[in-house]
Amino acid sequence: MTGWWKSWWCAGAAAAGVLAAGTLEAAEAETPADALPAMVRADWAAQEARLGRHAGSAKSTGEALRRTGLLLNDLRARPDAPDLAAESAGLERLRAAAGQSDDLRADTRLRLYHEVLALCRETALKNPLLAGRPLLFMKRNRFACQMLHEYIAYFNQYSGQFGGGVFLLEEPGRSLKTRDLIGGRLPPGCYTSLALSDDARTVYFAFAERTERKPAFGSPDQRYYHVYCLDVAGDRLGRLTDGPYDDIDPCPLPDGGIAILSTRRGGYTRCNNPWEPIAVYTLHRMDADGANLRGLSFHETNEWHPSVLSDGRIAYCRWDYVDRSAANYHGIWATNPDGSNPVALFGNYTSRISACFQPYAVPGSKRILFVAGAHHADVGGCLVLLDASRAALDEQSGRDRFDALEVLTPEVCFPEGSEKDGGWPKSYFHAPRPLSENYYLVGFSHDPLPRMGGSEADTTGIYYFDRFGNLELLYRDASIASTYPIPLAPHPAAPVVPSTLDPALGDEAELVLTDVSRSQFPLPPNRPIRSLRVFQVLPKTTPTANEPRIGHANAEGARMALGTVPVQSDGSAWFRVPARKPLYFQAVDGEGRAVQGMRSIVYLQPGERRSCVGCHEPRGSSPSRRTAAALAGKPAAIVPGPDGTRPFCYPRLVQPVLDRYCVRCHDGTKGAGKSALVLKGDADGPFSRSYNSLKPYLRWYEWGGESITEVATHPGRLGADESRLMEILADATHAGSLRLPPEARERLLVWLDGNVPFYGVYQKDQQRRQQAGLAVAPPETQ
Repeated sequence: MTGWWKSWWCAGAAAAGVLAAGTLEAAEAETPADALPAMVRADWAAQEARLGRHAGSAKSTGEALRRTGLLLNDLRARPDAPDLAAESAGLERLRAAAGQSDDLRADTRLRLYHEVLALCRETALKNPLLAGRPLLFMKRNRFACQMLHEYIAYFNQYSGQFGGGVFLLEEPGRSLKTRDLIGGRLPPGCYTSLALSDDARTVYFAFAERTERKPAFGSPDQRYYHVYCLDVAGDRLGRLTDGPYDDIDPCPLPDGGIAILSTRRGGYTRCNNPWEPIAVYTLHRMDADGANLRGLSFHETNEWHPSVLSDGRIAYCRWDYVDRSAANYHGIWATNPDGSNPVALFGNYTSRISACFQPYAVPGSKRILFVAGAHHADVGGCLVLLDASRAALDEQSGRDRFDALEVLTPEVCFPEGSEKDGGWPKSYFHAPRPLSENYYLVGFSHDPLPRMGGSEADTTGIYYFDRFGNLELLYRDASIASTYPIPLAPHPAAPVVPSTLDPALGDEAELVLTDVSRSQFPLPPNRPIRSLRVFQVLPKTTPTANEPRIGHANAEGARMALGTVPVQSDGSAWFRVPARKPLYFQAVDGEGRAVQGMRSIVYLQPGERRSCVGCHEPRGSSPSRRTAAALAGKPAAIVPGPDGTRPFCYPRLVQPVLDRYCVRCHDGTKGAGKSALVLKGDADGPFSRSYNSLKPYLRWYEWGGESITEVATHPGRLGADESRLMEILADATHAGSLRLPPEARERLLVWLDGNVPFYGVYQKDQQRRQQAGLAVAPPETQ
């Protein structure tokens, strides 16, 4: 046997002693530079146990030979293939020896197994995508709970989860030698999210200083993550952001700017527990020196993990739970670097994968690598490849189809996913970095994924991984997690996407709808669409779920009905909307009932012009060649709806209709023509007597079992159609005596289709005003 890899199976007595202990912990207890062979051997044994095999068995050796052969064949086919003659000859010899393994002693079979893996490892380390390149990586401690908490420094401070830094692994796979790039220049604290510039000269990361005592949320003692830059070759270390905000996930952009996630938008998620005030962080960008920091996203809940796609757009993850479950729908989205045209790529309509995290474009490919993770866990999970060009929704259910996915690590289940794929991973991947479609650098742990309420620790090490199933330890520190591996080498920059925003539009934007009838689910032919109703979701300004409640729906978002715009006879519409607002739309028939509606939001940048083919049209649809009738005139302005819709206020919108037309029979008194149903507007707890009385006759969307449908809306199944109230008003008892004029019917229909809220604001003082029937202006910043 020849080659460097010979030492891996004939290591000295000390390494053999560590191997005999049979655990990663024993191997990692000794961490000098020459401890790597023992650590790797222990890791090989742990990998076999992870897959239900025993190191040295015929099955484990046969699998190792198979994987090595696939790796050799693939590397030999590369145009920049290294010299693999020795490895090829070694593989043939080992295959012949394995054919006689049934006649070998157990220790000889184990020796043969180690020879195969040593050869495989040396082959992998000769990969031109890895060989001779130091690896940038981060050490960090994570607060183990949900993916929400680990990017808010408050939780690290409260739990004492500090430590870490930014390092270079100088000889990946051959030595544990590292270089500390921070070198004591920052005080004790916690680290997260690592990135490298295209020219490999500048490192970006987020850091928060440690506090001496546990801070109260929002107190002067609270510390925040800020984005830092570090010159790899020199001494420059600088902070790019400041202030009482968590700024994380720096992502260098092709135009020289930097995308980040920041809590600067303000507000909270809608499903927090009292002990977890979670600020919303969304996509922002800034100049390379930290100047001109502004929001790109005006989404109302959290976003994660921006990275640059091969076409220059920004990929990122969005948590999108408008009127549906808060535990799912963390999909992959893409947007232009100026924030225009955000589009869902995958995951916005499935619960089979609970959360899609850390999307990253595969070099030389149109595919995107991501981690299939969980909502109630730290970021981590299964590795999946997405071909966004093939992504589609199921024609019957409206859910994301999985045809466009390739699961690279099927042994790791989708955590918290559907019954078919769910369970809890006994091992997990984090922060994968694709080198090609076949080769990857990853953070990996043999331990279960840390979760909310669990006792699992974050124990990731740095590994090489390939699609053939080879997983090789490059670095591990037993005292702290190591992750975010990045080759320290320049890589081609993606193209710059030019901005098309028109300053002439000011703080408005324009939308063009080609044909509203182009729909994922066919719209009913007997209900032609005559208008679009425009809603604005108001970000939550209080930190706890349902404190205060907005209405009957669980964890509901406050909202406004901005009004309607006309739809032409050919189904087209052209209209202006306010920019920087989270909006959604409903397609409304001639009677004023919504036929179809959104369970997601859209926002536009000032000066943006955007078009869509239809109303929930199938992905990949092309617009008709005909000229839309709406384009013959000027863009329509939104016509405001009735009083009590900006924001919603039941006492101003609905109660006047009840007082005028219903209370005479529903006032709580007894007598001829009287009803036991009381529709008076007297205060009744946080709501009113009529609002509580009408609950059995209403339907709504929510996070919970009362929802009309769970994932996607279906035509003809919105609030006014599903609620019994409108049927009752048209029954034999009411039809003759109760003739609601159009304005009164509009008020009821807007309220029913608007998810039957009572309030349109979160602040208690404003809710008291609304309960008293007083007008309340929506917050200026929302």
